Amino acid sequence: MRSNDFLSQNESVLIVVARAIDAGAVALVGMLAYFWTHETWELPAFYQVALVISFFFTVFLFPAFDLYSSWRGRPALEHIRVIAAAVLTLMICLVVMSALSKTTAWFSRAWFGLWAVSSVAAIFGLKRVLMIVLRELRGRGWNQRNIVIYGAGRLGCMVALRLKEADWAGFRIVSFFDDAPEAAREHLKTAGLSADVEGPSTDLDTYLRDNDVRELWLALPLRAEERVRDVLFSLRHSTVSIRFIPNLFSFQLFLGLSVTDVAGVPVVNVNSSPMSGVNRVIKDLEDRVLAFLILVLVSPIMGLIALAIRIESKGPILYKQERHGWDGKIIKVYKFRSMSVMDGAGDIRQATKNDSRITKVGAFIRRTSLDELPQFFNVLQGRMSIVGPRPHALSHNEYYKDKVENYFQRHKVKPGITGLAQINGFRGETDTLEKMEKRVAYDLQYIQNWSVGLDLKIIALTVFRVFADEKAY
Repeated sequence: MRSNDFLSQNESVLIVVARAIDAGAVALVGMLAYFWTHETWELPAFYQVALVISFFFTVFLFPAFDLYSSWRGRPALEHIRVIAAAVLTLMICLVVMSALSKTTAWFSRAWFGLWAVSSVAAIFGLKRVLMIVLRELRGRGWNQRNIVIYGAGRLGCMVALRLKEADWAGFRIVSFFDDAPEAAREHLKTAGLSADVEGPSTDLDTYLRDNDVRELWLALPLRAEERVRDVLFSLRHSTVSIRFIPNLFSFQLFLGLSVTDVAGVPVVNVNSSPMSGVNRVIKDLEDRVLAFLILVLVSPIMGLIALAIRIESKGPILYKQERHGWDGKIIKVYKFRSMSVMDGAGDIRQATKNDSRITKVGAFIRRTSLDELPQFFNVLQGRMSIVGPRPHALSHNEYYKDKVENYFQRHKVKPGITGLAQINGFRGETDTLEKMEKRVAYDLQYIQNWSVGLDLKIIALTVFRVFADEKAY
């Protein structure tokens, strides 16, 4: 193995090592924090157990926050935000375990707080040092692998542009091969790429060997099966790694594509989401812990609202609405009643500005979003999430499902109290098809790009952008 191929060849091993280093750093910082707060290195047994548990939690939790992909070109503030979200989730897990085992009083709050803050600083420092080391290694020719792309069409150009942006990956395009080299050169020029293009007359096997090419990427359309067979036959005696790139970019879908292995069969997911597997567990834990804490904080406010509703008008304090939940199942969503006359089970007319049905108390709680507070009970029940696509009336779903592309894909996750669409201004009445299309587009974007960090960002922005929003009525 060439020395300058070491990082590329062992990327998966290095990621495992990085995860172990981060986990060790969190545990070590916990020890240092204990020494700082207690002035002794002799940790009680329950502190030692907590540090061991944190080590394993870190190994499995941190990858869910995308901490082990490249951060090249991203601002340091974003890096700190993601690390802080990862550490916060780790600490929440430890607090929940401590509460369940009734050992919360055993631990020092000062130690716990110092440990959390110091862990963020330590992980951030380690990542910055690693970035500097990798930059130096790249400058010395390490982590570079020569590749040739066969096919300079739209797909080949798109792949080349992605690799150009992701220079951290260590792939260097030596040249392209194409059956129409002259047209290919014009295509590359139009795409802003400068690279040599070899034609079919060039001996591919000899070229790859003479130019120290380690991989050949086939960027050919699926209909070019015969050409792919010819290339594979010509390289039957070569040890070059060959990758075939399916033209998944041609799928114009809202949701992202990913490839997984099911019973040994490679499967392309055309509408997958990061919100699956262990991430779904993390999402559920995040929802229930935050919902419980928020309900504790706002319970006095909810009591006052309930009293005001009862004094102003007759009728129930809570309004239970049927909505589509996770996987399209019908759920009941709670809200404080804000209207003197409530809709039945048929078509539901959205509230409009100066709607005569809205009471005085109702106008205030709708404008300030306080009518949504009972939905935190829905979150504790597991029916909703704090962040997710807002649930629409059943009649609205029936109306829009054939008018907005991929409309029902928003039900692949639990509905939320707030969401990406709401913080981007698409809240309240959707009186035009265009508004609903944009709201759904944001919902699907959220599902595709979910992370705990994104959830925390949406929650924070909700307080500033949605609370007292002029579109709420």
